[in-house]
Amino acid sequence: MSKSKIVLVVDVSSNTLQSAVSVMTQYLSHRLYNYPENQVAVVLSGTNTTDVSHLTGKVDQYNNIVISKPLLAGDKSLFDFLQDLPDKYGSDITRVDLVPALEVAVRLFHQEKSKTHWQSENRIMLLTDENGVISSNTSFVAKEMNVIKPQIVFKLIGPDLEDSQNLSGNLKEMYNLCAEVEQGEALSTEDALTITRLYKTKKVRQTPTFKGCLEIGGGTKFPVHIVTKIIPTSHQQSLKMCGSAGETLVRDRVYHLKDEDQTQIDPDCMNKGYRYGKSYIPISKVDASLMSMESEKELALICTTKRSNIRREELCGKHAYSVIPPPSDTSGGTGLAAFATALRDLDMVAVCRYVKKTDTAPKLCCLFPNVKSYCATLMMVELPFSNDIKKAKFPKLKSAPQPEQITAIDKLIDNMDLSTKPEFKPSEIGDPDIQRRYQCVAHRALHPDKPLPEIDAANYFNTPKFEGIEDVAKECNQVFNIQIVESKTKKRTAGEMFSTDNVDFKSEIKKVKKEDISFEDLLGAGAKIGTTTPVQDFMLACTKLGAQPACEMMCGVITKLVEHQGNNIPDCLRSLRECCVKENLFELFNKSLKEWFKTEAVKKICQESSLSLIHRGECSSCPVSEVESECFIKGDELLQAMEEDDDDDLLDML
Repeated sequence: MSKSKIVLVVDVSSNTLQSAVSVMTQYLSHRLYNYPENQVAVVLSGTNTTDVSHLTGKVDQYNNIVISKPLLAGDKSLFDFLQDLPDKYGSDITRVDLVPALEVAVRLFHQEKSKTHWQSENRIMLLTDENGVISSNTSFVAKEMNVIKPQIVFKLIGPDLEDSQNLSGNLKEMYNLCAEVEQGEALSTEDALTITRLYKTKKVRQTPTFKGCLEIGGGTKFPVHIVTKIIPTSHQQSLKMCGSAGETLVRDRVYHLKDEDQTQIDPDCMNKGYRYGKSYIPISKVDASLMSMESEKELALICTTKRSNIRREELCGKHAYSVIPPPSDTSGGTGLAAFATALRDLDMVAVCRYVKKTDTAPKLCCLFPNVKSYCATLMMVELPFSNDIKKAKFPKLKSAPQPEQITAIDKLIDNMDLSTKPEFKPSEIGDPDIQRRYQCVAHRALHPDKPLPEIDAANYFNTPKFEGIEDVAKECNQVFNIQIVESKTKKRTAGEMFSTDNVDFKSEIKKVKKEDISFEDLLGAGAKIGTTTPVQDFMLACTKLGAQPACEMMCGVITKLVEHQGNNIPDCLRSLRECCVKENLFELFNKSLKEWFKTEAVKKICQESSLSLIHRGECSSCPVSEVESECFIKGDELLQAMEEDDDDDLLDML
């Protein structure tokens, strides 16, 4: 909703001025929280002075009227002004006609018309009591309100005009004024306080998430739109990026390695990694594209089944969708209505394959008929696949419940059923989490020096009354053996846990046995090589476990990186070779390198980094010569001769 204009016409001689201030404060705080660009004006009627200087043209006919606030964006000063009205004008008892004040409000709209274009909504709220004076000449004001486009929404708040047949005098004139205005409505002060008690979230225009056809087989298709009907509530983002006036903010994000130099990495050279245990399995963009599923956008019927076959606990997903026909397609709407009505008459539901967009994962959904007196549509809820359902087996109860116990629990459940409570309607209940958040924000803005108000459930909904619940609870206590079981382990506070008072250290030391912890366990604790920082983990493993087991673990990690095309292969090969040369483990390194060298990635890394087999010049007992090591990375034929250690070849050489 775009910017709107609101004019508050306040009768300061009203006996319910304090309640009127509460209504205005609650209404404006909710309104300006969601739409801070709205403009608000305040016109006071019944004052001892007159100030209509904000109007242009002839103003001599107005008396006892003050335009306290012109049409401007609301801020804290507006709320401070409203809070001071009872103290400032509470003693004024000048009763004047309220129709001229309404004329002033209409003229404010006319003046704004010449400055800016008409906004989406215009509102006039008149706050008075049952003694408010309304002259019989209200036709002119009502006509002006109806002429303005868009028409003014008029709210008269104060007296109770529900019993229109028994009204007389000023109350009758108030009722006639609301009837003459096309968008006029009268609310009592109590009803207005109840309505404005709850914060209403910002309305968002529904946009279809899917535009396509519902295929039911045999070439029959219905054009449909899918809109989100139920979504999980979330808070508005209160902290945003901000800077000086005229300054453009740019978000700059860089990535660094977890090494000593904090090496910066180009985002294009990064791959996504998925945790598997303590390791990360990298998935390149090529692998991700190969694993992506090719699918076409569709909503196709798979089968129909009895509604009883779809259990409520099997419904999943965070949203509920409404399947409706396109607004301009009358024939398609007729077909969809017939399909929904047939499902309702047969007590069946439709199971469908739903692909929201092309090349996205398909979902299994269920279509429920939603037939009303004015329309027939479908409700769509996501269903789980067979792999998503985990059937857990629980042990049987030690003793089966007795019939009187089952009867007592049934009475308790029936008595606590909230769907039967008229004062507990879901449509009239706000989310307590959001309501409390809005309440704290409004209170902090209006009263920054006062503590936050206490949580009161009456601010959010009417507490339902459970009649006869005490008798049902007594019956449950009689049929069930209820005992209070105290926890065996008493919870201790942090002060008690770390206190050294009254502690016998000798007895505590005796509790620790020598065989509980070994030196080998201490050395091997936490020695594991992962794929995130393999070089650092390898150095730590060499210190704790020794060179031989650490190198074997490192070979396994490099094999994983080679299979998944990891980014740490060169550093891992280099650190492993240095350790094997130092510890004379040339057989382990050379054997592993020959296997890795069969892949193009490792072959390219070895040629670029000059990483080859360990030769005799580095380890005196190594059978590989320097020439053979050099020929290994160059792909020379001597490599094949070195690998042929057959007995017949050895005899020929002798």
